[in-house]
Amino acid sequence: MEDDFEEDEYDEQIEQLIMENGMMIHSVINILVRKGILKQEEIDVEMDKLYEEMEKVEDQEGAS
Repeated sequence: MEDDFEEDEYDEQIEQLIMENGMMIHSVINILVRKGILKQEEIDVEMDKLYEEMEKVEDQEGAS
């Protein structure tokens, strides 16, 4: 029972870290776009690639 609690707590901490890192990355990207270092189109292309990779991983995990 205690192991389940620790595992749930660990999972919540990981989720929190992912959200915080996502917010930080989003902020850095916005700064780079505002400064003209990156174009929104470049980010859109990379995000599309990322989502495609994530879907592939989910499909592979679902097939297992």
